[in-house]
Amino acid sequence: MSTSPPPLVSALCVVYNQAPYLRQCLDGLVAQETTFPYEIIIHDDASTDGSQDIIREYADRYPDRIRTILQKENQFSQKKEIWSTFLIPEARGKYITFCEGDDWWCDPHKLQRQADFMEQNPDVSICYHQFREYDQNKQDFEPHDNPAPKEGLTVKELFWGGYMHTTTFMIRVNADAEQLRRDIGWVKCMDIVTVYLYMDRGRIAGLPGYMSVFRKNTGIWSTSTWYRNLIENLIMNASIRSVVKDQRLRDELDKWNDEFRFVLFRTMHEWDGNRNSKAYKLGKTILMPLNKIKRILSPKRSR
Repeated sequence: MSTSPPPLVSALCVVYNQAPYLRQCLDGLVAQETTFPYEIIIHDDASTDGSQDIIREYADRYPDRIRTILQKENQFSQKKEIWSTFLIPEARGKYITFCEGDDWWCDPHKLQRQADFMEQNPDVSICYHQFREYDQNKQDFEPHDNPAPKEGLTVKELFWGGYMHTTTFMIRVNADAEQLRRDIGWVKCMDIVTVYLYMDRGRIAGLPGYMSVFRKNTGIWSTSTWYRNLIENLIMNASIRSVVKDQRLRDELDKWNDEFRFVLFRTMHEWDGNRNSKAYKLGKTILMPLNKIKRILSPKRSR
């Protein structure tokens, strides 16, 4: 029986065919300098590019810190949500952080700074920090700086305004952790859902300083076309609204979905004028059952 203390933080990492970037990601995870124990749980979804060999190499080098879940069959293709199904249930820490295999942490004091802040502020449910964006196509960092943290921002402002990314936040695990696992099991964009659910449970706060990097144009979500992102956001926001309790957040989701629906319906009207366009053909196969979409996406007003 192990006598080592439980980890204060669980760092969760998802990997799929990201071998060219994976060492940089894992180096950032194991380089954290902390006064407390932390664990790294890596899930690989049956990669075919050698990613699992790299993961095994790091697990052998850091057996006291790294745990692995190496799939033989791809789980995402079986419509299983990786974070909520495999990773979050394995986390033992009081706090959870996230990193995908093509992103990386660039500050060895990231975990220490965030955990210290969370320990000193028990009313905070999510702590985030600044991040940089690296464009894989351009092989260079984006020239703009992400803004410094601010209080009182909406979730839309946090993400679309460039304040937050999955690599930046640390969440406080509490009695709602299992509910969180169930709540986020039906969406792809786990970061936005997590923030909504935890803003519904406590305060969100940001720390200054660039501590992680989001690598653009490598992942499924970042390379999706804008109209696929649009429909994903519509369905996602409607689903989030069904589980959040705070009326302010529900009103924000209603407004955000109204904006998405306006863009969607305006776009489909424009597609009617060009039936041979790629966009129109895609819309016909994905978005054309408007009555069904309206029923799914229409917000359910509180009575």
